[in-house]
Amino acid sequence: MKQYSLTFDFGSGSVKAALVGGDHRILASCNRPYNTYYPQKGWAVQSPDTAWSSLLEATRLLMESAAILPAQVKGIALSHTGSTVLFVDGEGKPLTDCVMWMDGRAVEQAGRLNALAGRELYTGKNVIAKLLWFMEMQPEVVRSAYKLLDLQGYLLFCMTGELVYESTGARTTRLFHEREGCWDADKFAQSGFPRRLVPERVVRSEELVGRLTAQAAHLLGLSEGTPVYGGCCDHATAVLGAACIHPGDAHIYIGTSAWLAVTAREYRDVPTIRPSPVPGQWYHYYESDSGGNCIDYLLRHHYQKELSEGLDVYSLLGEESADSSSYKDVLFLPFLTGASAPISDVRSRASLLNLEAGTTRGQISRAVLEGLGFNLLWLKEFCTADNGWNVGQLRGIGGGMMLPESVQTIANILGDPIATVRDPRFAGNVGLAVCVEVGLQEHDDGYSVLDKTGAFDRLFVPQEALRERYDRLYRSYKAAFFALSQIYNTLNNRKED
Repeated sequence: MKQYSLTFDFGSGSVKAALVGGDHRILASCNRPYNTYYPQKGWAVQSPDTAWSSLLEATRLLMESAAILPAQVKGIALSHTGSTVLFVDGEGKPLTDCVMWMDGRAVEQAGRLNALAGRELYTGKNVIAKLLWFMEMQPEVVRSAYKLLDLQGYLLFCMTGELVYESTGARTTRLFHEREGCWDADKFAQSGFPRRLVPERVVRSEELVGRLTAQAAHLLGLSEGTPVYGGCCDHATAVLGAACIHPGDAHIYIGTSAWLAVTAREYRDVPTIRPSPVPGQWYHYYESDSGGNCIDYLLRHHYQKELSEGLDVYSLLGEESADSSSYKDVLFLPFLTGASAPISDVRSRASLLNLEAGTTRGQISRAVLEGLGFNLLWLKEFCTADNGWNVGQLRGIGGGMMLPESVQTIANILGDPIATVRDPRFAGNVGLAVCVEVGLQEHDDGYSVLDKTGAFDRLFVPQEALRERYDRLYRSYKAAFFALSQIYNTLNNRKED
């Protein structure tokens, strides 16, 4: 019987689940959405129970649609968005909602940490700052908690009964020493967060966490004892899904958020460095909080009629944005949930600039796609200043790569060709499947198997005729960000009652 890896890629708005074969082709896939809640200004939380129920539903759907036996699932791995916060009691039950990466409640705490460090290291969205927020604003939660987990750790516990952190996710807490591969005693001393609250066991991406318990196997409809591996946080999973395992390999991701990541030639003690799932490797990571969420916002508010009629709104958006009449000087700043990079400003917000009475929907659509591209260009500028730019072509992954007009616009603005991977929405699931395979020791060369199996289906080459236009608009884009920054901070500095 053929064997498959069961993989779950938990994003900001849904879980992408897939059964992946040994050839890294997807046998079956599904996407189960869930809600994010915004109970106060700057907050963003999700229900951990909903995440677990989504995993159960997705598993049952996959097994039914693929018509395979539980014994054909050789292993399980999952990823999540990283930088999430979840306190649990001694039985592993959640004491809080899952605080999301986009939650920016801890601005004041981040400022105090930066003052202690003597430099700007933290923002109100960083886990370490949010842990201080809990210590100050909800101390009873910290006192009664047994462990701090992220969403990935919670789901691993639900499946195996083991309380662990996965190493690429542990790094996002800022309490972990990525080079030494262990919890950082100095960071606990600096923050005052109790060391007892983090699980001592930190696993690698391909490491066996445990095996499905009888209860979990029953709920999932799988075999008791099925091995469960560490997996990765989302951007580390993307490194594998984009087959970026050599120095200079680079990818861009457009999902709810957007980012640029470049595999490093060597470790440097800089804020952008991240540990790769590939042992001994690193990558530089530059993230924008705003990506596909801007496209979703555009569709909800400018394509309501077509959405209600069940039309293919993505194709319609693409057609209208590509029309020659859409190339007007309308600007979009894409910071719906604040700015994290390259300039950190959690109180910044999105803006649509230079509208006039005759501005069309297509021109607004074009501006949104260009705004995403301009922010990625800003990330590229910072990456180039920090590390140079020795990248042949970018690999494109994530749901945003499903819209060709978006990819072409980004290629035009960046000035770099972009090769989209096969099944870009499920590239992370392929990366997770490789974690299972390496954990099972199926490959003599470990993660290098991606050199043979990485698949790209389309290349988008920059259109140089648009270079002057984008250089001019990009200057206005950055100027608009700085001009509006103080206004946003004034508007969004009010504390909630």
